[in-house]
Amino acid sequence: MMKIAFGTKDGVHLNDEHFGHSELYVVYEYDGENFKKVEEIKNPYAETHMHAKVEEILEFLGHCKVWVGLSMGKGSMIKLDKLGYKPIIVESETVEDAMEELRFILAGEVEE
Repeated sequence: MMKIAFGTKDGVHLNDEHFGHSELYVVYEYDGENFKKVEEIKNPYAETHMHAKVEEILEFLGHCKVWVGLSMGKGSMIKLDKLGYKPIIVESETVEDAMEELRFILAGEVEE
């Protein structure tokens, strides 16, 4: 089972800016077959005019090993990878479509 955080504008559409600019993070558990929504987390840094840094996002998304968005800074992706997280850039516009992309990207990586 793995927890996956999707950076969104509204809980449905992926944020088209950097992951750290997302208004809302929607968290799902994924067992290798099914996605189950477990929580929504408002980005406490969304109102600031800068996007949140990796360390700030870890404060509230540290329990999610996979972070999914349309865009993420290269430095942030490297830092997340070194910390054992999996940052993933998808092409889908909605969380629903991104889940289908993830089925292929994460194939064989989910521990039963």
